[in-house]
Amino acid sequence: MAYMISGVLLILIVMSDIVRTTLTTQGEGLISSVVSGLYRRIASLFIRAGHRPFEVIGAMSISTLALVWLAGLWIGWVLVFLGIPNAIAHSGEASGVGIYDVIYFVGFTLSTLGVGDLAPATPAAQMATVLASITGLLIVTLVVTYAISVVSAAVARRVLAYKIHLNGGEESEFLTEFHDLEGFALWTGGIRSDLIACTEQRLAFPILDNFVSKDERFSLPVQLARLGLITYRASRNEDATQQTKKELNQLLSVLDRFTLLSGITDRDMSDRLAKLRQR
Repeated sequence: MAYMISGVLLILIVMSDIVRTTLTTQGEGLISSVVSGLYRRIASLFIRAGHRPFEVIGAMSISTLALVWLAGLWIGWVLVFLGIPNAIAHSGEASGVGIYDVIYFVGFTLSTLGVGDLAPATPAAQMATVLASITGLLIVTLVVTYAISVVSAAVARRVLAYKIHLNGGEESEFLTEFHDLEGFALWTGGIRSDLIACTEQRLAFPILDNFVSKDERFSLPVQLARLGLITYRASRNEDATQQTKKELNQLLSVLDRFTLLSGITDRDMSDRLAKLRQR
């Protein structure tokens, strides 16, 4: 019974983490936050050392997370079957079922391969087999859907970063691309709408922070920090009209939310942007 209870609890913990991370659009579960946080710290160490890591860290984060989820479900269902007396039997002439057989049976059940050399021997085991197959199918479907969504969001971030870069690789270059503050403010309106989408994607998929671009031209945090600084200064220009200031402050408001979701909570916006540039 202890095996059964432990297994069910582990399965529930893993499944709730999977659902929270992939379906709720409200961030990560506990397991996911630990895994992605580990890779995020690794990326930060590279950046602080002056070496921007390759984009592969994002892919490694998703792959590791999928393996952790799978391992959790695998162990959980092994415990469940160990808690069911005489749960599994050989379908052929072989007799006797050991711990390895249970691990093997759960593995091909989760993968829905249905090899058939082992089979559930009791009604309880049969029901557990059905449920294990369903969870296996769910994890494959959700991981694939999650990975596609995250990669699409990462591409959108790269596109926005490069769009910003093309209009000002450095802070001092932004305003030279436009005839006046009004033109600059009008341009930020288009950037703002794209940034709102990227911000909400960041809320849904915090693992996006692990997709660190080696080239700063395609790094959204770096480009936003540069754009944010000049926008912050321009919004305080006494010659700017009220409409211009409104446009610029709206962009700063979205930047405020983006930095907060990224875990940067300094009171001063310039301090936030400085830290954002190190992402």
